Amino acid sequence: FTIQRQSELFGFRTAIESIGKSSPAVPESAAWLNSLLAKIWRIKYSSSNGFGGLEPLLSSHASDIMRRLLEDSYSKPNGITHVAFDSFTFGRAPPVVQSVEIRGIDDENSVLHLGVVVGMLFDDSALMLDIRPSSLEYKTLPTTKISINSLDTQVKLDAYVKGIPDYPYISTVNITLSEIPDVNLRIIPQSESGLKGVDFGSFPVVSKWVKDLGYSTL
Repeated sequence: FTIQRQSELFGFRTAIESIGKSSPAVPESAAWLNSLLAKIWRIKYSSSNGFGGLEPLLSSHASDIMRRLLEDSYSKPNGITHVAFDSFTFGRAPPVVQSVEIRGIDDENSVLHLGVVVGMLFDDSALMLDIRPSSLEYKTLPTTKISINSLDTQVKLDAYVKGIPDYPYISTVNITLSEIPDVNLRIIPQSESGLKGVDFGSFPVVSKWVKDLGYSTL
């Protein structure tokens, strides 16, 4: 991820933390959503060191999807003889809702169409995979663990919200990708790995495959 992206989302998060003060950098409709996300992203349990909230729920759902995708015998990329899911987390920091735009209102059916732009710079996100390359240079190495981390992307969403007259006032929320996002990430062999020091830029097919796996999960 770049310094520019770090600065951009840091500015948004700083504005979010100043809710209640003057924060012209973030539209009001996005500000209250970000304030809510910050509160529910990770909720620490009072009786233990664990936590609940939206992040562990989303990470669990994404893990289940990726695990199923990787069980498909056709899911392995060229150059990899073995791949298995280990773990996944989105990390501590929530995404940042950068803008919310009302695109249409269907009064007859009580449906609101929104365009939402979400910035995702998950510094401590991590997808852990066990892999074994099949190239002649590395095929003698044992299965090793790699970390796919520092997810950086901007996601554009279409959201359809159906309202009802009584509490909780919303009956259905339908969210879809309005376009496939461009994703930046890092692929790092773990320190104890037999692939330590290997430049994964020499495995471009692995990088593309990881991104395709992310798109399928989304």
